[in-house]
Amino acid sequence: MKIFIYLLMFLLYGFECQSFSNEEGKLKKTKVRPVTYPDSIEFADRCYLESVKSVELYRMGWRLSAPYRNLSDTTRLVLEFDDLTSRAETYTYTVIHCTPDWKPTDLSETEYISGLPDNEIRNYRYSRNTMQPYIHYQLSFPNEDLKIKLSGNYILYVYRNYNREDPVLTRRFYIVEPMAKVRTAIHRTDNLNYFGTHQEVDFSLDYSSFRTDNPQRDIRVSVVKNYYWENAITELVPKFVHPDSLVYDYEEENLFPGGSEFRHFDTKSLKFNSDRIAEIRFERPLMRVFLKPDLVNDRKYYVFQEDINGKYLIKWDDASDSDIEGQYVWVDFRLQAPEPFDGSDVYVFGGLSDWRHLPECKMIYHQETQSYQVSLLLKQGYYNYQYSLVGEDGASLNPNPVEWDFYETVNDYYVFVYYHDIRDRYARLAGLDLISSANLKSR
Repeated sequence: MKIFIYLLMFLLYGFECQSFSNEEGKLKKTKVRPVTYPDSIEFADRCYLESVKSVELYRMGWRLSAPYRNLSDTTRLVLEFDDLTSRAETYTYTVIHCTPDWKPTDLSETEYISGLPDNEIRNYRYSRNTMQPYIHYQLSFPNEDLKIKLSGNYILYVYRNYNREDPVLTRRFYIVEPMAKVRTAIHRTDNLNYFGTHQEVDFSLDYSSFRTDNPQRDIRVSVVKNYYWENAITELVPKFVHPDSLVYDYEEENLFPGGSEFRHFDTKSLKFNSDRIAEIRFERPLMRVFLKPDLVNDRKYYVFQEDINGKYLIKWDDASDSDIEGQYVWVDFRLQAPEPFDGSDVYVFGGLSDWRHLPECKMIYHQETQSYQVSLLLKQGYYNYQYSLVGEDGASLNPNPVEWDFYETVNDYYVFVYYHDIRDRYARLAGLDLISSANLKSR
């Protein structure tokens, strides 16, 4: 029966799909099947079910990597997540092609997908010997069922029972068509207003491998720090335009607050207290981990600390398979503050919150202990986090009076280069450069 349904879907797509001309492989404007998705989803990293936890999307072989691959590459991307239930669901997935500013393009699915657009996640396993039962799902793609034909920004969209109106999660990923050569350098700024707090991201693009008579119009760039898109710089125009290259070298437009090194805790083992753990105890039905109280960085000077720039790594040292044997534990966060921050809310923030100010990550001030506190249910592993303050207008406070900004902080930067050929109806992701500020340069 399922084979018959797939065959019927394929035939319907064949009648409505947009055909290709023989001349330069360009798309003819014929009738296309529109991409469908509910208004409730966001084109960002989001979970829509409370039971879905520990979502990871990475390049196969490196769990801490950004989710990107070259268009011609054979490397797959891997999605993993847990569903804290005891009954397996039929989870299905598709991919959605997006613009550089993360809006859906008007391409039909058959233009950027080869294969069926709706496919099941068939690889799932039940947890083993865990206090909190869960089911671990895993998907690697592109695969035999779904291949990707065009470069650009994409959303991986997971939903239930082939029903796109029933969202489970969305995750951003990138397909790169390396046409532009990107050379990036991180400097300490000469701008005296930001000399001790900010980092300057300068870069140049070599676009000699493709033709454009108006590079300012056809080429767009986005610069992202630590994979936090909400603070991305996206409206930069080149300061210098050469016949085959563009130079983005400014004094202020390309500055990022340095921030501070991320705080961390380690629950890879529950047999002993690691350096940031004060106590571990069993509180039926789960274990509870009490972190040592954190302090406001009122010293206002930089302290180096190894981190993974806000990410987390799922792992249990004593397990043969952390994916299905890792325990879920309650983690208690505490931030000491002699009095509440006036007009601001405090959140635990980072990859563990999808780089969002989630309601469950909002801390409550306790006058008796003079501290903000919150408990989060997290799988065993190594976690980075920071405390983020949000004002009454809903915007993050900058500078952050808990963490502060330092030019020495080690951050990861991503420079995305998009090229929109006027003959196409989409923007290619023509280049991607990843660079760390660990080798910060002075001018």
